[in-house]
Amino acid sequence: MKRLLVLLTLFGVTLSGGVQAEESIRVGGTGIGTLLLQRMIDSYSKVRLDVNAKTMVPPLGSNGGLRALASGAIDIAVATIPSSFPTASENEATNKIIPWVRTPFIFTGRDVVSGTRLTLGQVAEIYSGRFAQWADGKPVRLITRTERESDTRLLRAISREMNEAMTMASKRTGMPFAENDIDNQQLLERVPGSFGAIGLGQVLLSDSPLKPISLDGVLPSVENLISGVYRMEKPLYLIVSKSPSPATLEFIQYLHSPDVLAAIRRYGFIPMPR
Repeated sequence: MKRLLVLLTLFGVTLSGGVQAEESIRVGGTGIGTLLLQRMIDSYSKVRLDVNAKTMVPPLGSNGGLRALASGAIDIAVATIPSSFPTASENEATNKIIPWVRTPFIFTGRDVVSGTRLTLGQVAEIYSGRFAQWADGKPVRLITRTERESDTRLLRAISREMNEAMTMASKRTGMPFAENDIDNQQLLERVPGSFGAIGLGQVLLSDSPLKPISLDGVLPSVENLISGVYRMEKPLYLIVSKSPSPATLEFIQYLHSPDVLAAIRRYGFIPMPR
């Protein structure tokens, strides 16, 4: 409760008599965040019967979530905002960005087996088109995203070599295209020879058969992300207006509670510094 009052003070909101009955909280944004928040909403509804929280489906994407927040269609946007792109949020002057959790950002594909290893240089060659076949001779089918997608920005930020490879990938034609995180996962699971990037937490949340590729000899894992041995991560931020409702702030406080953060670690998510 003390931390909730700190949040309320930060936003200039006075809480008297608790959250009113039948308060509504609408959440939308990136696919991986929508999946995770739906799990949290399911558990929250068991302890707060007076709050009606729901996620917007299909996923709006990070940019779509921010636009929906700006228009008042949702109360909380969940988005991936790379630190190297501080202007990724629309209407930053009127929004409050709250760090939440992060998960290893991995490379994988339908035919990837446990123990598969690649170097970052080889990954860049896949995106540029120079690495076009797997060891068994099957073609590599790169799963692409739009330039505005946060995953594309994350990939560009890895290194100068990857940034150049992403530019080359954007000029290639005839490759499978994913509209959002969920579509991306489905294409990675179904397209023969597929290759692409996805958050480990999304794989674990959905009990997906996708296997992570070891990058430069390092296996993507929560432990390796915490230690800094594995450096690729997908962060999730909660974004609200400057005048959120008490119910919205109380739900955000719940999402940052020690019990919730401990529970979602088994899905590959760890808290971000606040």
